Amino acid sequence: MGQVVNQKENAAAALKHSSPPRLPRGELFLAGKFLDVYFPDPRGDFIEQAASAASLLGLSVIGVDLNEERSRSLLREGRCDRMREYFTVGYINGPVMQAIQQHGFRQAMACFKKDRQALNSIISGVLKDFRETCRLAGKNELSAIALTDDIAGNKGLLLSPGDFTDIVLPCYRQVAEVIKSNDLYAFFHSDGDIRAIIEPLIGAGYDCIHPVDAQAGLDLYNLKKAFGNKVSFMGHIDIINWDEGQIAQEARHAEDMFKEGGLILGSTCGLSMETISDRLCALYPQWEETRQGR
Repeated sequence: MGQVVNQKENAAAALKHSSPPRLPRGELFLAGKFLDVYFPDPRGDFIEQAASAASLLGLSVIGVDLNEERSRSLLREGRCDRMREYFTVGYINGPVMQAIQQHGFRQAMACFKKDRQALNSIISGVLKDFRETCRLAGKNELSAIALTDDIAGNKGLLLSPGDFTDIVLPCYRQVAEVIKSNDLYAFFHSDGDIRAIIEPLIGAGYDCIHPVDAQAGLDLYNLKKAFGNKVSFMGHIDIINWDEGQIAQEARHAEDMFKEGGLILGSTCGLSMETISDRLCALYPQWEETRQGR
């Protein structure tokens, strides 16, 4: 029989670079429709559905969308018991994403130059939101909170370096302080090329960066060489653009290179009806059995 691994301790060991029993695998984003189709019992109970997905796919780390009222309600009611066996990461949108949601992309970008009052209001709301949600997450024994803020594209940051340093980074730093004050790990998510801000994120207190986006020029092994044990990474496998052979090869290579920790292996894009395919079996061998059962 294989070694029985405590999933939470396994992920924590990887984040601490302290030689986890095995390289943890995880997904931050699990779309609701994906869960309804492939993990429908009990339908509508996304905590149970997400836990079933984690069990069947062999995940140590699993994300929960805390932007949604239904998940907030479960936190308030203390009904996240089923997630406690996993290293559960609740994620909340940051100031850039919230500005875009409220004002649209162009006006949101203009806010960083011209409408600091509106921007400060958004940042104040973000910080208030994180304080309450992190308190509830700690009571529900979640393991981490991720600040999700798509602040970059494939060619680099959407903001100027000055605007990032003067406006956004102080907010990120305060968010990390709130997360850590509730004894939670701090994760950061952005798509795109964020290489220019990894060092500031480490300085702000973030433990893990998601995802390692190869399409934006991020190379997992160069990142490991550049940052060593100062931070961990999550993602790496491009289940959309890589074929099965490359996925399997990269998974084996990552497991060999990160035996001491520093990586939570998973997809770069999350699992949704748009991203699943036969290639997913190369990352999660149990996937074929799950899919055939539906």
